[in-house]
Amino acid sequence: MFDELKKLLKHTTIYGLGTVLGKMLGFFMIPFYTHYLSPADYGTLELLDLSASLVGLVLTMWLNASIIRHYNDFSDTQERRQAISTIMALAFGIGVAVAIFGSWFSRPISALILSSESYHFYVTLEAVLFLVNSVYVVCLSYMRARQLSVLVVGSSLVSLVLSLFLNIYFIGIRHVGVIGVLYSSLLSGTLITVVLAVYTIREIGIGFSYSKVRTVVTFGAPLMLTSATGFVVNFSDRFFLRHFSTISTVGVYALGYKFGLMLSLLIVQPFDMIWQARLYEIGKRDQSGRTFARLFEYYCFVLVAAALALSIGIKELLFVISPPEFHGAYTVVPIVAAAYIFQGANRFFLAGTYIAKKTLPLGAVGVVCAGANIGLNLLWIPRYGMLGAAWATLVSFLLMSALAWYVSQRAYYIPYAFSRVAILLACGTLLYVVSRFVNVRFLGLQVFLKCCLLAMFPIALYLAGFFSQQEVEKGKALAYEILGRYSLLSAADSGR
Repeated sequence: MFDELKKLLKHTTIYGLGTVLGKMLGFFMIPFYTHYLSPADYGTLELLDLSASLVGLVLTMWLNASIIRHYNDFSDTQERRQAISTIMALAFGIGVAVAIFGSWFSRPISALILSSESYHFYVTLEAVLFLVNSVYVVCLSYMRARQLSVLVVGSSLVSLVLSLFLNIYFIGIRHVGVIGVLYSSLLSGTLITVVLAVYTIREIGIGFSYSKVRTVVTFGAPLMLTSATGFVVNFSDRFFLRHFSTISTVGVYALGYKFGLMLSLLIVQPFDMIWQARLYEIGKRDQSGRTFARLFEYYCFVLVAAALALSIGIKELLFVISPPEFHGAYTVVPIVAAAYIFQGANRFFLAGTYIAKKTLPLGAVGVVCAGANIGLNLLWIPRYGMLGAAWATLVSFLLMSALAWYVSQRAYYIPYAFSRVAILLACGTLLYVVSRFVNVRFLGLQVFLKCCLLAMFPIALYLAGFFSQQEVEKGKALAYEILGRYSLLSAADSGR
């Protein structure tokens, strides 16, 4: 089991480091963006990106899950290549259709999303970018299926760096505002996608199989509904905020949500990239259920620790890096971070349904959770604004993870030990509540005290009995190994 943990940790670390480097670049750009873009600009970009994401989740995201599934299904190289090339052809065809439709109907779409036809050119650019991203994501999914984590991360970082330089040119030098962000994404995305498409086609060739289309659709079609309802839970609150408040409120909320979303970007998504490729191999082993259960506990430990660190320090961070009109965003970050703990658990629970190839019930789960989210948004956003939106997201993800666990257990039983997860959540919540009372005049002292609180998290878990004796011994051995490697211990101490 520890060998499997090392493999998952290795690839998750590679994906995570890539995401961290990307987010660090984006983090250093926040003062730049908040200087040149207003909260209204942020709101406009948010609504455009979310609308394009919704179309992508419904029309193409299920193809990416199908790539990994069918890559592992076929042992014959020719069959595997034919399946992947069929999926790529489907993605390209869907992308072309969306690009034509979005360009042709850009004015009514702009009026629907942004309440004005004057932004129709923005919609056209997003439609063309959708075509580029459809092919790009398929290429990345193929490399993920082959567990080429370094190549996936390298491609993403090159695209990001190029996009940031173009943003500096268009926004800081040309002063073209929102449209500069769209130009940057389109140019950088097109360049990287062409390179990856050439590489992928050289690997798999060009082909199309109607029989493969049937198998792909059978597995992936229920995930279309899951993706659409997942979008509702993740992002529909922006549209409700736009209706019940102002687009500037959407911009402030979007900034706070982006920080809460870091839990997903830095941990859940990197883990999911390798997890979808590894879970099928684990499922074939003896006592795979116990392996899944233990991995889930370690996974939750990382999620809760990261959420706690983010929640404790976000107020001071936002006050330093953003102008006053964005400072209110810190209030929603702890709630959104907690929501993404349950989103991460939900992604883990899906392993059973994927292994058993019983994805149909997931559509019903998504519909129930999307309905609950819409109802909570209608109930809480008019009364509580941004906080209402954040709490609606948290409750919806909690419900989604509970239902996903129930459905998955019926398809493939895993003996989860939720008492240990409860200890994690209790200790994390307690330390966060204590941090709310840490309020001193000097920023440096404030940060130091909160860091001390964060360092108490593993100690609190140890005292609460979260770690088993075997885990404690493993931790001690690993600590001695690391300290000895860097000559921080004497040879005798290291051997001990």
